[in-house]
Amino acid sequence: MNYVIMQQRNSYLIGKAFKNYLAASVLTVAATQVAGIVDASIVGNLIGPDALAAVNLSKPLLQAFFAVSICYISSTTMMAGIAIGKGDKTKANKLFTFSLIVSLVLGALFILSGLLTFNPLSQLLCSSDNLRTQTNDYMFVTILSVVPQLLMYAFHQYVTVDGSPKLVTRAVIVGNLFNVLCDILFIKYFGWGIAGAAWATFIMYIVCVVMVLPHFRKRGTLRLCMPHRGDIDYAQILTYGLPLFFSTILLSVQFVGNNYVAGTYLGDNGLIALAVCMQLLSFSMIILTGTLRTIQPVGSILRGLDDERGMKFLMLKAYKFQCVCLPVLAAAMVFFPRQLGTLLGAGDEASMQVVAEALPIFSLNVVMQALLYNLIPVYQFYNRKRLTLILSFGQTLLPMVGFWLLEGGWIGFFLGQAAVALAVLVGNIMVMRKDKSLLPLFLIPKGNDKEVYDVTIETTIEALGKCRRELSQFLQSHKIDSVTAGRCVLCAEELVQNIIQHGHAHCVDLRATERVISIHDDGKPFNPLEYKAEGEGLGLKIVHSSQMDICYDFRFNQNMITIRIEGSSPALGDK
Repeated sequence: MNYVIMQQRNSYLIGKAFKNYLAASVLTVAATQVAGIVDASIVGNLIGPDALAAVNLSKPLLQAFFAVSICYISSTTMMAGIAIGKGDKTKANKLFTFSLIVSLVLGALFILSGLLTFNPLSQLLCSSDNLRTQTNDYMFVTILSVVPQLLMYAFHQYVTVDGSPKLVTRAVIVGNLFNVLCDILFIKYFGWGIAGAAWATFIMYIVCVVMVLPHFRKRGTLRLCMPHRGDIDYAQILTYGLPLFFSTILLSVQFVGNNYVAGTYLGDNGLIALAVCMQLLSFSMIILTGTLRTIQPVGSILRGLDDERGMKFLMLKAYKFQCVCLPVLAAAMVFFPRQLGTLLGAGDEASMQVVAEALPIFSLNVVMQALLYNLIPVYQFYNRKRLTLILSFGQTLLPMVGFWLLEGGWIGFFLGQAAVALAVLVGNIMVMRKDKSLLPLFLIPKGNDKEVYDVTIETTIEALGKCRRELSQFLQSHKIDSVTAGRCVLCAEELVQNIIQHGHAHCVDLRATERVISIHDDGKPFNPLEYKAEGEGLGLKIVHSSQMDICYDFRFNQNMITIRIEGSSPALGDK
């Protein structure tokens, strides 16, 4: 039986979810970057340049902790998001609990090993006897802070995927304010020196954790649930986590290598110009990291719903945002290199000349890096392992290699990124030769309109009537028996009608496969399954008595209702 879709789903609700998460994510990253600059300024001014150097010498420790946390926290939160999308909240709870346990165990191991190897570690990180005392003071507290640091990363990632990104933003802002205030208090008034700066950071981690704990008091949020043997897919954790782990580790290699090339071929002025370039690259990371922290939670849930059209909408929104922001930054680097160099402390005229030469060319690298790195999460969602590794390794190593081969030629950074882009293009061609149903670049399945009924319903009763007929035709075309199809259609109709009449929604999306019907809207939060008030409407009485398998969630500031069709797989959203 053929059927005609009255109106394919539009990107309105995905766009609202993207904007909601993006604003919070960008503010979180920006607050962290600004606080880091302010923190460094306070340490340098209140203690001296030697203290600032001691902090920098200890950074490899923080980078190592962060790399380890990326490996298991980012991967398990993506897996938890997919589980939430499939309606398997128990699995999401077990992944959440697993991450907290690993954070505690790894944190304890880091502390123990760090204290046992403290002197050799100190000699490895600091070769200067003049800086040794201050470096040791800072390192000691840094090692002790690893447990709250890992817990902060875990809680913040899970609270974000659990639907409260703005709470994480508030926690980061308040935590960094505590860091700055404690820096002043401990250094200036308590006289703790560089150790005071480390203890201020320790307190920041604690505040960031405490700030997000109230999230878990709300009903329907993630809960502790002890995983049993076989509950955790360790191979999948490594598949998702290792590329990000290696990418983070290799950033340190890139930093050292770039400094060596600049110092060897361009001298001190080249090192200064490189420092300016890296500062602006860090600024671009506000845009890039904010986008990635939006794609990961929203995309993981869409992946769990097998919502390929929604994933396409999400990626297009991400690229549209970056294509607006990145050219502005690039234009500033092209047209105002001297002003930027002055702002970032480039120094004398000789250094400024190298900066003026470097920034316009380096701007190409900044744009290309962000546009390519966006692809990593979508490739992870669809198990494009080789392409993920190409991006993770290539983007950290090839620009450095290009810079080295051209003996400090700034265009080498861009040529390295271009080589990565070429490799990704070749990979795309090879994958699409095997499966022509994929969307180019993103490699997302295009979906088949005959297999999925996917519409945006106008918030009118007339539009609902048309949708009812189309949904009935769709289910019948997939050989759903008439009794089951009738109950599904009636239940969906009553739920949508309730949304239109009482939810004050601007938009209602309805998506159906032969296994599941999903209804999303941006109306006020309302769980129809828990509404038992006396005198409830006839529509909700019909829903309650339908005996359909219905799930409700409020996520992305949207109501999300899922109806599982009898006889389908228990993994909601599977096709």
